[in-house]
Amino acid sequence: MVDEVPRRLSIAEKRALASPLVLKTNDRVEELPVEALSGDWTDAVMPEQTRKKLISLRVDPEVLDFFKAQGPGYQTRMNAVLTAYMQVKKEMGQA
Repeated sequence: MVDEVPRRLSIAEKRALASPLVLKTNDRVEELPVEALSGDWTDAVMPEQTRKKLISLRVDPEVLDFFKAQGPGYQTRMNAVLTAYMQVKKEMGQA
């Protein structure tokens, strides 16, 4: 059996884990039944994480302010938006 080295957390992930969860009064939290959380997790597989590439990207100040205003992890959120855009384009056959 080969010991796998755990994936290192990004700075944004570390900050997100260290900060308290803050919900606004209009936020809705969906509760799952306990049965949905139980079960056999021995075969669960974590998705493979790829190493991200460092780039320099120029964005409009209001775009950056928008993402930063949402708190720590803004670069991760920006990446998620770009990933979603890429997936839609691929599904439309425009990739």
